[in-house]
Amino acid sequence: MMLILAALALISLIQGCKNAIQYSQDFQWDAAKVLTLRMNPYDLSLNPTDELKALGYEEYYLQMEANQFPSLLWILFPYTLLPPLAARYAWLFSNLVFTALLAWLFYKLFFKPGNRDEFIIVTLAMISGMPWRNHIGVGQHTIFALTFFLLSVTLCKSAKDNTGGRKWLLFFLSAFCLAVSFFKYTLTAPLALYYVYKRRYDILGLAVLPHIILTAFSARWLNDSFMNMIKKPLQVASWLAGGGSLDIGAVIGSISPSLASKSVLLTGVFMALLFVYVLMIPAGFDRELLTVLTLWSMVITYHRIYDYFVLALCAPGVWLIASALIRNGQTDASEDEKDNAREGDLISRVLKSPDMILYLAALLVIFYLIRVFHEAVFIMVAAGVLYYALTIFMTVGLWSQLHFSKRSGEK
Repeated sequence: MMLILAALALISLIQGCKNAIQYSQDFQWDAAKVLTLRMNPYDLSLNPTDELKALGYEEYYLQMEANQFPSLLWILFPYTLLPPLAARYAWLFSNLVFTALLAWLFYKLFFKPGNRDEFIIVTLAMISGMPWRNHIGVGQHTIFALTFFLLSVTLCKSAKDNTGGRKWLLFFLSAFCLAVSFFKYTLTAPLALYYVYKRRYDILGLAVLPHIILTAFSARWLNDSFMNMIKKPLQVASWLAGGGSLDIGAVIGSISPSLASKSVLLTGVFMALLFVYVLMIPAGFDRELLTVLTLWSMVITYHRIYDYFVLALCAPGVWLIASALIRNGQTDASEDEKDNAREGDLISRVLKSPDMILYLAALLVIFYLIRVFHEAVFIMVAAGVLYYALTIFMTVGLWSQLHFSKRSGEK
């Protein structure tokens, strides 16, 4: 199995790199470049002109979609010093480096040393899947953002174990990494609720501060208002709301395209519910909660299928929740099955857990079958049903485990 996944991962890597060199149309080099030239990328997105053609932009950069806040576009400033082709090579190299760093952080935070084989299988599955390959090919930012988020979490944990000047240094670095991770805020804004769970409002607040400063600077730089630096990117983003794959905006847009842009209201409602949810979870469920927040982040905000590579990173948390449900009698498993779930190998445990089977089915459909069937309606519906069911099962499963723990006094 590992050899097959390794071969598929290699093929996926090569194809993803080829696509990235040719396209990388979501890189947003174009928006960042005009920002450095003191041209308003949001006005050029909302009301296109011939100015971009005059700048010599390549064809697929002529329709700008600047849906990032200016404080986030400034993160790309080093790449704007390069011409488009060189910038694409640089961003591709960055994405590959961040993939390696993401894998290391994933192992460090979610796996025990004895689970190396499971880690390798999950990582190879992620790279071999269509979402990661397309993510690299279109030059998206989720790998970059998620890497910095997990780095922030790692530094936060390290700060807790240190004292004096080193503790403060790790604290500021954690906040800085969290601030950078907001580059893909549709993913990391829901994930940032983890810091609410940890009651680390200081890190969360400090991470927002640079964006306030850079937004104010950008307003002056572009001779526009502070509020327009917030409102205009959201206007551009609202145009894309119905163009997602499995998120609520895509679902609403498939029913009534005119209502797709209103899905932001549901996003606010779900964020409020998740805020209450994390406040009620006691300490000791970090990996499970990060899994639940990751699953919901793909539902409540705009995402295309290339972002769903994060589903692979949910494997440890899904396993923890599913196995806990079996041990605690939350399924129909017998006592022998429960013992097997504790002591058996990975395959036998997966086969004994309906929740893990649901997870693997969602992984199979989203990573491989969507590509095989060319995103046909029936396979997208199947992917959506599986993904939403998994998200609900994991949310309820973690909640059930909490109540069992309170009754049994285990934690």
